[in-house]
Amino acid sequence: MDLRGAGRDVARKMDLERTLRAHATREEGIRFVDAANRTKAAFTSGAFGGQGPIADLEILRADLSRILFEATYPHAEYLFGDEITQPSDTGKGADGTFRNGPGRAFDLVAADGARSRTRDLIFGDTTDIRPVGLTTAYFTIPREPPRTAPGPARTTPLGDARPPCAPTPGHHPRLPVLALPASRR
Repeated sequence: MDLRGAGRDVARKMDLERTLRAHATREEGIRFVDAANRTKAAFTSGAFGGQGPIADLEILRADLSRILFEATYPHAEYLFGDEITQPSDTGKGADGTFRNGPGRAFDLVAADGARSRTRDLIFGDTTDIRPVGLTTAYFTIPREPPRTAPGPARTTPLGDARPPCAPTPGHHPRLPVLALPASRR
């Protein structure tokens, strides 16, 4: 996950930016290659002032979740195994009706992700998703020994037989991988 803008501001206010940086993937960039392993496009983490496709502060979702949970559980109540079915704004907070438990009052209701059910309950189905014939998958694989040259440790070329994969360098023991299945157009 990229940590930018308001997310970075919140991390600073929570005094977590240093901890997040210590667990960041430290990706150097990404490159896309053809069947002959020739670079067709490349972006470093500093591209576009750090606001390009690779942010200067990226962290795996599981690491971010763990860090946020550990920092907040002494001060916040977490409810697991249930979901809000009807949130309502009270002007001073929010009331929530739950699928499996009693209704509750909260200071804040959070909705993560563009396709969050909670987000849809609060804002309606406002997410405009338009198919463009391309699917992206992110996953991790065990990292190989450190490399000295920038660029992906391993790539699969663009083509119909398999998706191109662009592992990116960094320090994390699991290697973040971006897979872009080839379009059949």
